[in-house]
Order: sequence, then C-alpha cells, then structure tokens
Amino acid sequence: MNNYKYLIILIVLSSQTLIAEDLTEIQISVPSEANAIIKNEAIESINTKNAVDGGDLLRSVNGVNTIRRGGHGLDPVIRGQSDQRLNSFVDGAVVYGACSTKMDLASTYVNIENYDTITVIKGAQSVAYGAGGPGGIITYERVTEPFSTSGSTKGGQTSGSPFKIKLGQTFDSNAEGMTTIGDITYSNGQSYFRLNGSHSDAGNYETGTGLKPQTEYETSNYAVILGKRTDAGSKIEFSYTDNEKKNVAYAGLPMDIAYSNLDIYNFKYHRVVPIGFFSSMKLELFNSDMDHLMDNYAMRTTNTMKTPASSDTYGWRMIGALGSGSRLGVDYEHNTRDAEQNMVISSTNRHLTYMWPGAEISKLGLFYEHNNKLSDESTFSYGVRWDNIETDATRATDDPGSDHMLQVTANSLYTAHYTGTVTAGKRDWDNISGFLRFSKKSGPMSSYYVSLSRNERTPDATELFHAKTSMAMAAKYRDRHIGNPNLDSEKHTTLELGFENMFLGSHMNASIYVNDVSDYITTYRVSDGTYDSSVNDARVYKNVDATIWGYEVSLKRSLGTNFSSTLNLNYTHGDDDSQNRPLPQIMPLSGNLSFDYETAIVNYGIRMNFADTQDRFDSRVLDTGRTGGYTVYDLYVGSEPTPGIRLNFGVSNLTDKRYATHLNNSNTLDSTADRVDEPGRTIWGSIIYDF
Repeated sequence: MNNYKYLIILIVLSSQTLIAEDLTEIQISVPSEANAIIKNEAIESINTKNAVDGGDLLRSVNGVNTIRRGGHGLDPVIRGQSDQRLNSFVDGAVVYGACSTKMDLASTYVNIENYDTITVIKGAQSVAYGAGGPGGIITYERVTEPFSTSGSTKGGQTSGSPFKIKLGQTFDSNAEGMTTIGDITYSNGQSYFRLNGSHSDAGNYETGTGLKPQTEYETSNYAVILGKRTDAGSKIEFSYTDNEKKNVAYAGLPMDIAYSNLDIYNFKYHRVVPIGFFSSMKLELFNSDMDHLMDNYAMRTTNTMKTPASSDTYGWRMIGALGSGSRLGVDYEHNTRDAEQNMVISSTNRHLTYMWPGAEISKLGLFYEHNNKLSDESTFSYGVRWDNIETDATRATDDPGSDHMLQVTANSLYTAHYTGTVTAGKRDWDNISGFLRFSKKSGPMSSYYVSLSRNERTPDATELFHAKTSMAMAAKYRDRHIGNPNLDSEKHTTLELGFENMFLGSHMNASIYVNDVSDYITTYRVSDGTYDSSVNDARVYKNVDATIWGYEVSLKRSLGTNFSSTLNLNYTHGDDDSQNRPLPQIMPLSGNLSFDYETAIVNYGIRMNFADTQDRFDSRVLDTGRTGGYTVYDLYVGSEPTPGIRLNFGVSNLTDKRYATHLNNSNTLDSTADRVDEPGRTIWGSIIYDF
C-alpha cells in the first residue's frame, strides 16, 4: 500500500462531490461559535460503532487519529499534536489528567451518550479557548434547556409530559462489553432538573491473531444539572459530575489504573441582555478534582510499583459581546499536580520520589476577537491573546526519606540528568498568540479562506517537572523519565489555506497547512537509542526547531436516491529540523472510503479504513518502529422503526485482521506483539429509547 494507490482513488472519484466535514460531520475550522457546535443528531450519524469514550468517537472525524494504550482512554491527535497541545473542556471545565503516561486524559471521562454537543476546532483558529492549544480545541458539553409541557417534542411528536427520558444499552461481542445509559430531564417551562449517567464494563478484547492483550476496564459516571431561564432569556445553571474508573488495564504501559475518580463542578451564567458596554455576556466558573492510583499488582502478577496521584484544577472565564462581530474576554485557571513514586524493595514499600513535586501552573489570559464583514461575500477576522503563566514545583526540594539510597529529591534528579546544577523554581511567562483570517464566498458552493496564526505554548507539568527515578543499573536507567525545568515555550506559526468550489460537477473543499515551530519540546535519550547503561539512557526533554505540514480532503458523491459514497484522506508530515530526523508520533497517509444508503428511518453502510506504511519514525522513546499499512472493513446499520427508538448494529474489522496504527504504544506485556493491536472482529449494537 502506498501513496499512489490513494492518489488514483482521488482522481477516479474527482467527479464526486468533494467536501471536508461540514456541521453535520463535526470538523470545524472557523472561530465562530455558532458554526462550531455539533448537535446530538450529528454525533449519532458519525458514531457508526460503540465508541468507548470521547477520544474513540473522534476517530470518526477526518484528520483526527488516536493513540491506543489499552481498551479505554484513546488519546486524540490532531495534525500530529496531542495531549497538552490540544485544549480540552468537559462541560466548560478544564480537566488535566493525573497520570504522566496519559492514562486519564479529559476525553477518557466522556461517555458520548451523556453529552449533547462536541466542538472540534483544528489548529489555532480562535483565541477564546484558553492559553496554548496549537493543535486545536475539543469541547464536550451537555446542553439542557427548559421546555413547556404543552410544547416539548420527542421523536418528532408533541408531548404533554414534564419529563424527557432516554434509556439505552450497548453491547460488544469481542470484549463482552456492556454500557447502560440513563438520562432524565424535568422542566416546568422555565426551570429544569436533569440527571444522567452510565456504567460500562468490558473484558480483554481479542486481536486478529487471537491474542488477548490486557485491555479490560470498568467506568461509571453521573451528572446532576439544575438550571433556569429568566424572563429576559438569560440562563443560570449549576452542574455536578461524578466520574469513576477502576481496574482499567493498559497493555501499553507499565502500570494500570486501580482507581481514578473525577469530580467536576460548574456554574454558568449566560446573560442575553446588555450589561455595561457588553450586548451579552457569559460568566462561567469550574472546579475539577481528580484522585488516581496506578499500580502493577491489582491486575498483574507482579507487586513492585504504585503511584498515588492527584490533579486539581479551578478557574473561571468571562466573555462579553461587543455588538455583533466582536468579543472581549478574560479567563483564569490554576492546576496542581502531585504524584508519589513507590516501589517494593526487599519486600518493603519505599517512597522513592515526588514524581510530580507539587507542580503548580496558573494561567491568566486576556483576549479579543473580531469578525469584520467587508462585503456580502468577504470577511476578515482577527484575534489577539495575552497570557501570563506562572509555574512552580513546590516540593522539588522535599526529601521522601532516607531509608534507602533510591530515595531522592526531584531537584537531585534534574541535576543528575542535565548539564550543571538544575533546580526547579518559580517562573513567569508572558505569551502572545493571535490569528488573521480572510474568507470569501463566490457562490453558494464556492469559497476560500487563508489564515495566519501564532500560538505560544508553555511547557506542561510533565515536561517541566516530572521526576521518575529507577535503580542505577543496566537497562533500568531506561525507566527514568525526567522533566527539564529550564525549557522554553513553544512558538507555532501556521499558514493555512482552504477552499471549496464546483469542479466538473463536483463540490470540492480541502485544506493544507504548514506549521513552523520554534523551540518545539521533544523527548529523547542522550544515548540516542544505542543505550550505554547510564543516566544517558533516561527519557529527558529539550527544545528544537520543527516543521509540521499536512492536508485534509474529503469527497462525497451521490450514487442515486438515498445512496452515496464518501472518501476521507488526511496526511501529516513532521520534521525535527534541529536534528534532521522525523518527529515521533506522526500518522502516515490514512483515511476511509464508505458507501451509505440512508432514508428517514434506516441507514446501511460499509466502510474501508486504511493507512499507508509509516517508515518515518523516531524510536528512541515514543515510536515502536516502522509500521505496515493496513485495510480493514466495517459494516453498520441503523434504524428508527418508531419515533424515539433507535437501533444500531454492525461488525467492525469484518475480516478479523491483525493490525495496529503507527501511533499505538508498544505492548509491554505480550512478547508476540510489538505494540498494542487494535481489536479483531467485533459484533456490536445499541438500543436507545428516547421518550
């Protein structure tokens, strides 16, 4: 499989309707909030499988890939960037995981059936979503509104009940997974009360060769939402969300989640009438508290490691509209992360180090955005943002004890692995970000845009302060993972061009981008992967210059009444310019080709998912090595036999092929697999009753 094969497909289908995802398919690349919201019906239309979490759902979006470490907790990647290069929000709250190996990103706490809208913004197209985020923005939200008992609609029919209720059940034959869903809303026409939740339980799935990697998980969550619309139309809402995960296994990591609990509190006040010089205003407050324990004994036969950790974040934002085309805002967040590395040595548990030594990062931002309509066809948009960021490691000097020689301070680890005396202290950053965007419409299906952006990202808690030690012997040095308190912030400068047009009867829409990054933060080993059994084998960090470029294209063609085909292609290319080598964790050319038949009450589809061979990699830390290309097939069918009842069934990986994406982690447990393989053939289904 190679690039030419997909180029031929692209040419053959050039007579088709060529589109990038529009609002019915979740991709957004404009700063307008109105255009960035994807409604629940659209989520259902792209969820042609039982997505296990928010990251898994986003795999349905062209240009979004994921990193798999187990059966749960898929890590979204947009344009070669993941984790802290993406800004993620859950009901408006900022959530940072409590695991430095990324077991518990914000998206892992999202059961998609409990959320109503998803926003995806690729690249730096807005400055209103917090500091940094050069790769893009992902938000998951519940949208609840009061309804009248005489006018509420359910499944297209008017209901006289003050209740809206949704019940559902999903199943997965491979991992024997089950998810139970419940959602109930009560309203008296002005106020509302909503309670929703779910419980998921799955075993180890089987790959295409019959291997069963350690991938089981159990999750549960519920949310309570209270709100009211005032007579003037303004909205006040309070919500509490409880998320619990336990016994979540990761074949791609040295430890598993014993438990991880997340509590989210939100308060929202959306004012639609003028106040001061604002024509409308949003005020939102949030708090997220996460407690987390990972170990290698609750689900494995060993008993040597455990790490209790926490990640607590609070903050607020205020955004005011200045007329119809401008908004001014200020936001703040403060995150504290703590983690304690423990190891059983000679049958005694030892607290070795403060792995996240009281890592604190606060961000205060001020931003302004404006859409200037030059004519009926042309719009010029721009935004500017200033962030003051403070970082500190309050426990970097704390000694975990003196009972064993491996017990060390975080500062001693920084000094041992970098040149000179390196210690963590308080630092201040002043970052400037912004964008310029010009768009023009030449007709109902003809337009183009060009944008230029600058985005500055401060290093995160792991890159700055991580302090994981190991025994000082042979291969054990490779287990060390040491942050660099002296890192500089990344500066991303991105030029993007997008267009849509009619060409030979086809509707064409595509985008191409080039991202030049100064001081890109990369992880590496001083021994350069050759290993010399010393501190040079540890995983450490430094700044380099880098370039990331790529494109996204989608084609859709009507093949007859209710029958269509869609081809999605995306490609990313990343270079470490300072060291003249590829950037790690870059997906090769990939995409899917699907054929769908859809009416008002039923849809059928077959999809071919594919990826090219990736022979550009950096295997010193993150990449396992060269990855072969693959093609796998899915079947799916959906039906709504009566209003309010939704049935979905399908088969994923129809031919039971063994494969793994290039981004998947190495398999640390199974000697017959070099990385965590994707699931083999899976029969899945769901029944949703909305009444």
